[in-house]
Amino acid sequence: MDRIFIIVFISMLSGFFISHVLSANSNISSLLVLVPLLIFSLSISLILVKTPLKDFFSRITLNNSSDIKEGASSKIEGVIKQRDQFGSVLNDLGEGIAVTDSQGNITFKNDQFFQILNLENSLSKNIKDLNIKSLDYLYRRSKKKKRADIEFEIELNDKSTRWVLASINQSKNSKDNILVATDITQLRSLDSMRRDFISNLSHELRTPVSVIRANSETLLDSALEDTAQAKIFAKAILHNSERLTDMVSSLLDLTRIEYGELKLNFQEIYLDKFFKPFINSMINLSKKKNIDIIYKPNHKGNVNADLQAFERIMNNLIDNAIKYSKEDSQITISTSNEVDNYIKVMIEDSGQGISDEDKDHIFSRFYRTASARAQENQGSGLGLAIVKHLVNSLNGEVGIESKPNKGSIFWFTVPIY
Repeated sequence: MDRIFIIVFISMLSGFFISHVLSANSNISSLLVLVPLLIFSLSISLILVKTPLKDFFSRITLNNSSDIKEGASSKIEGVIKQRDQFGSVLNDLGEGIAVTDSQGNITFKNDQFFQILNLENSLSKNIKDLNIKSLDYLYRRSKKKKRADIEFEIELNDKSTRWVLASINQSKNSKDNILVATDITQLRSLDSMRRDFISNLSHELRTPVSVIRANSETLLDSALEDTAQAKIFAKAILHNSERLTDMVSSLLDLTRIEYGELKLNFQEIYLDKFFKPFINSMINLSKKKNIDIIYKPNHKGNVNADLQAFERIMNNLIDNAIKYSKEDSQITISTSNEVDNYIKVMIEDSGQGISDEDKDHIFSRFYRTASARAQENQGSGLGLAIVKHLVNSLNGEVGIESKPNKGSIFWFTVPIY
């Protein structure tokens, strides 16, 4: 304690003397006094605490070295953490990313790059080693334009195909090439659906419009004078105009459902009370082909759904079943309880059935099987598409079980109230 007091006293005394010298002398001669005085003060302090001068400076050096080491270690940990986060982000982007040098040697690639290109995660060192001609062509183009892209198709292991959009861009700073591969199979599918929709819509509209035009021209030419013939042509015009009206109305309804513009009023629906009047309302339609509609309930509880939406689903499914069922046959409506608190409603007919190939498209817009097109039954081709979207809006699922020449079972699920 005495040593500390002496050190503090000497330091204060030295500071007072130094300040006095500086204030009195502003020339270089002041340094001749200051330097020896500082050395003397430091020596006295070291003697009093019994610390060699070498150890004193060693402690200062060690302390500084320890601080530097801790700071460097902290910065390295931060860099490693940022690198791991960056790598995780690149893998979760859903895009395949690779970096190559000016010679095409791959210096970096994420996991998605190999998955999208359907490649094994090998140690490929160069773009050419991937054996994808489209990427080789893209790389050659990038040397001239600095930036290029290409769409190409690759075959997967299950014989299906995948469309890939690959783009390459040259970095301005490092001159490295950044290659990005994107799976655009779904976008291609949507584009194909759009083209198919326009094609199908044009086809469906062309037929009734052509009939209306042909019959109108015939009436104007000479058939107006023949009352019997004029009535036939007028009925054809009326029938096809009604068909057009139904098609346009169904399209508008389907669009509203898809965009969520249809307001649903969910409520408790007692199926047993619903189906009795519903079946009675369909008798006039089923009598034309002498078809019986039977209800076989096997469920417990009631459903939570919008009444108008539920009724339209049943209308479309029963109308479809009557169209394609044989005369003097039977349509059965049955119910059952499913897991996760759902009730399953099934409509079984005795029609020609549906092939496995057609099952995948049966709920698409304007889709009709080859046998359906060959029959006289005419429809908008939108009924089952509306069913699918309405069931989805009710938080349920829809499907079909069918075999050729053995009839079909259309089913959908609805949550229990």
